[in-house]
Amino acid sequence: MAISVRRATADDLEKLRAQQARPELNLVDKHFQAQEAGSLIFAVAFDGEDPVGTALLDLESPEYTPELRNMYVYPSARRGGAGRALSSFIEDEAKAAGYTAVYLAVDPNNEKAVPLYVSLEYHPTGEHLFVEDPEITQVEDDVQASKHYAVYKKSLTVR
Repeated sequence: MAISVRRATADDLEKLRAQQARPELNLVDKHFQAQEAGSLIFAVAFDGEDPVGTALLDLESPEYTPELRNMYVYPSARRGGAGRALSSFIEDEAKAAGYTAVYLAVDPNNEKAVPLYVSLEYHPTGEHLFVEDPEITQVEDDVQASKHYAVYKKSLTVR
Protein backbone atom coordinates (compact mmCIF):
# COMPACT_ATOMS: atom_id res chain seq x y z
CA MET A 1 0.00 0.00 0.00
CA ALA A 2 1.46 3.37 -1.08
CA ILE A 3 -0.35 5.96 1.02
CA SER A 4 -0.56 9.62 0.03
CA VAL A 5 -2.45 12.33 1.93
CA ARG A 6 -3.82 15.67 0.80
CA ARG A 7 -6.65 18.06 1.50
CA ALA A 8 -10.06 16.95 0.27
CA THR A 9 -11.25 18.46 -3.00
CA ALA A 10 -14.73 18.72 -4.51
CA ASP A 11 -13.79 15.85 -6.82
CA ASP A 12 -13.32 13.55 -3.81
CA LEU A 13 -16.75 14.09 -2.27
CA GLU A 14 -18.68 11.37 -4.08
CA LYS A 15 -16.22 8.64 -3.06
CA LEU A 16 -16.03 9.98 0.49
CA ARG A 17 -19.82 10.11 0.85
CA ALA A 18 -20.00 6.41 -0.03
CA GLN A 19 -17.71 5.63 2.94
CA GLN A 20 -19.41 7.76 5.63
CA ALA A 21 -19.82 5.91 8.91
CA ARG A 22 -22.98 7.92 9.70
CA PRO A 23 -24.45 9.12 6.38
CA GLU A 24 -27.45 10.69 8.12
CA LEU A 25 -25.11 13.36 9.54
CA ASN A 26 -23.80 14.38 6.09
CA LEU A 27 -20.36 14.93 7.63
CA VAL A 28 -18.39 14.78 4.38
CA ASP A 29 -20.18 17.81 3.00
CA LYS A 30 -20.16 19.65 6.32
CA HIS A 31 -16.43 19.08 6.75
CA PHE A 32 -15.69 20.13 3.17
CA GLN A 33 -17.74 23.33 3.62
CA ALA A 34 -15.88 24.08 6.86
CA GLN A 35 -12.57 23.57 5.06
CA GLU A 36 -13.71 25.96 2.32
CA ALA A 37 -14.59 28.49 5.04
CA GLY A 38 -11.14 28.09 6.61
CA SER A 39 -12.21 26.66 9.97
CA LEU A 40 -10.67 23.22 9.48
CA ILE A 41 -8.50 21.08 7.24
CA PHE A 42 -10.15 17.97 5.82
CA ALA A 43 -7.39 15.46 5.04
CA VAL A 44 -7.88 12.36 2.91
CA ALA A 45 -5.51 9.39 2.68
CA PHE A 46 -5.35 7.54 -0.62
CA ASP A 47 -4.01 4.23 -1.80
CA GLY A 48 -3.65 5.04 -5.48
CA GLU A 49 -6.97 6.59 -6.53
CA ASP A 50 -8.97 5.07 -3.67
CA PRO A 51 -9.60 6.95 -0.42
CA VAL A 52 -8.67 4.83 2.60
CA GLY A 53 -9.22 7.25 5.47
CA THR A 54 -9.85 10.80 6.61
CA ALA A 55 -8.94 13.16 9.43
CA LEU A 56 -9.71 16.73 10.43
CA LEU A 57 -7.60 19.50 11.87
CA ASP A 58 -10.09 21.73 13.65
CA LEU A 59 -8.73 25.27 13.72
CA GLU A 60 -11.63 26.63 15.78
CA SER A 61 -12.14 23.97 18.43
CA PRO A 62 -13.71 25.62 21.47
CA GLU A 63 -11.59 23.67 23.98
CA TYR A 64 -8.30 22.79 22.29
CA THR A 65 -6.84 24.39 19.17
CA PRO A 66 -5.81 22.97 16.85
CA GLU A 67 -7.49 19.63 17.41
CA LEU A 68 -7.00 16.44 15.42
CA ARG A 69 -10.53 15.07 15.12
CA ASN A 70 -12.37 12.22 13.48
CA MET A 71 -9.35 10.31 12.24
CA TYR A 72 -10.88 7.27 10.61
CA VAL A 73 -9.18 4.62 8.51
CA TYR A 74 -11.55 2.42 6.53
CA PRO A 75 -11.58 -1.14 7.93
CA SER A 76 -10.24 -2.64 4.70
CA ALA A 77 -7.15 -0.39 4.91
CA ARG A 78 -6.25 -0.68 8.58
CA ARG A 79 -2.70 -1.53 9.65
CA GLY A 80 -1.35 -0.24 6.34
CA GLY A 81 0.06 3.10 7.47
CA ALA A 82 -2.88 5.36 6.67
CA GLY A 83 -3.35 6.48 10.30
CA ARG A 84 0.30 7.43 10.64
CA ALA A 85 0.25 9.21 7.27
CA LEU A 86 -2.90 11.16 8.19
CA SER A 87 -1.54 12.25 11.57
CA SER A 88 1.79 13.29 10.02
CA PHE A 89 -0.04 15.36 7.39
CA ILE A 90 -2.24 17.00 10.04
CA GLU A 91 0.79 17.81 12.21
CA ASP A 92 2.65 19.31 9.23
CA GLU A 93 -0.38 21.46 8.39
CA ALA A 94 -0.65 22.65 12.01
CA LYS A 95 3.05 23.49 12.15
CA ALA A 96 2.84 25.37 8.83
CA ALA A 97 -0.05 27.39 10.30
CA GLY A 98 2.17 28.44 13.22
CA TYR A 99 0.91 26.10 15.94
CA THR A 100 3.37 24.55 18.40
CA ALA A 101 1.16 21.62 19.48
CA VAL A 102 -1.78 19.49 18.35
CA TYR A 103 -4.49 18.18 20.66
CA LEU A 104 -6.87 15.27 20.32
CA ALA A 105 -9.58 13.68 22.43
CA VAL A 106 -10.01 9.92 22.33
CA ASP A 107 -12.31 7.42 23.98
CA PRO A 108 -10.06 5.71 26.57
CA ASN A 109 -11.79 2.42 25.66
CA ASN A 110 -10.58 2.68 22.05
CA GLU A 111 -8.06 -0.14 22.28
CA LYS A 112 -6.65 0.50 18.79
CA ALA A 113 -6.37 4.28 18.68
CA VAL A 114 -4.84 4.92 22.10
CA PRO A 115 -1.69 2.84 21.44
CA LEU A 116 -1.34 4.46 17.99
CA TYR A 117 -1.52 7.97 19.44
CA VAL A 118 0.96 7.11 22.19
CA SER A 119 3.36 5.67 19.58
CA LEU A 120 2.99 8.96 17.66
CA GLU A 121 4.14 10.82 20.79
CA TYR A 122 0.79 12.17 21.93
CA HIS A 123 0.78 12.46 25.72
CA PRO A 124 -2.23 12.52 28.05
CA THR A 125 -2.86 15.93 29.58
CA GLY A 126 -5.01 14.62 32.44
CA GLU A 127 -7.98 16.56 31.09
CA HIS A 128 -11.19 15.04 29.74
CA LEU A 129 -14.08 16.10 27.51
CA PHE A 130 -17.68 15.01 28.03
CA VAL A 131 -19.05 13.46 24.83
CA GLU A 132 -22.71 12.48 24.62
CA ASP A 133 -23.22 11.77 20.89
CA PRO A 134 -19.93 11.38 18.99
CA GLU A 135 -19.85 11.97 15.24
CA ILE A 136 -17.86 8.75 14.85
CA THR A 137 -18.07 5.76 17.17
CA GLN A 138 -14.58 5.15 18.51
CA VAL A 139 -14.96 1.66 19.94
CA GLU A 140 -15.83 -1.78 18.60
CA ASP A 141 -19.46 -2.94 18.86
CA ASP A 142 -18.75 -5.18 21.86
CA VAL A 143 -16.97 -2.44 23.86
CA GLN A 144 -18.78 0.10 26.04
CA ALA A 145 -18.11 3.64 24.81
CA SER A 146 -16.99 6.14 27.41
CA LYS A 147 -18.76 9.46 27.90
CA HIS A 148 -15.48 11.13 28.85
CA TYR A 149 -12.73 11.32 26.24
CA ALA A 150 -9.12 11.68 27.38
CA VAL A 151 -7.28 14.70 25.99
CA TYR A 152 -3.81 14.16 24.50
CA LYS A 153 -1.26 16.70 23.28
CA LYS A 154 1.71 16.46 20.95
CA SER A 155 4.41 19.08 20.83
CA LEU A 156 5.38 20.17 17.33
CA THR A 157 8.57 21.90 18.49
CA VAL A 158 10.44 18.69 19.34
CA ARG A 159 11.31 16.47 16.38
